[in-house]
Amino acid sequence: MPMVDNSNAPPDESADRYWKLRPAGPTPDVEMCRCASVGALSLRDSFGKNPLFCLVCNAEIAPERIGFDAQLAEDIAFWLNIRHALKMLWLDSGEYEQWAARRLGDPNGSVNVKGRRISKRLNQKVRTYYWWFSDFSVDGYEPPNRCPLCGGDVVQTARECVVVCDACSIAMQQ
Repeated sequence: MPMVDNSNAPPDESADRYWKLRPAGPTPDVEMCRCASVGALSLRDSFGKNPLFCLVCNAEIAPERIGFDAQLAEDIAFWLNIRHALKMLWLDSGEYEQWAARRLGDPNGSVNVKGRRISKRLNQKVRTYYWWFSDFSVDGYEPPNRCPLCGGDVVQTARECVVVCDACSIAMQQ
């Protein structure tokens, strides 16, 4: 059964049966980063339109807090649409699941190459890590202890469930 995003659902879904077809509202204030400064962020897919998340508090970071040009905003949106499409194919658990998982986990795959390029550009503004896909659905899944790009050791962050490879600017869920 497909995963359903209810984050924008009205309190009583029966009030508007078409709510899933309407534009999403803004991210609620309680889900926005309130850290005094942005020390590090992760570029990752979510169900929303903003893929910038604080690596410390795990909340969404408003793009204007970072400040980047319109071309980078366009590139981020384009990358996010592709990444989101692959993630939805994976979540569907149908005939595309394994194919999408391979694409999302391929270090040389287009979506990851583009995402790492965007992270590198964002890194000029604030320390940015590219959030690496982990397929938790695989039997015998083991949390990562090596970087998927360089094979080097990963380091625990302040958030105990997140590790990073500083050399490759990769963040992963532990």
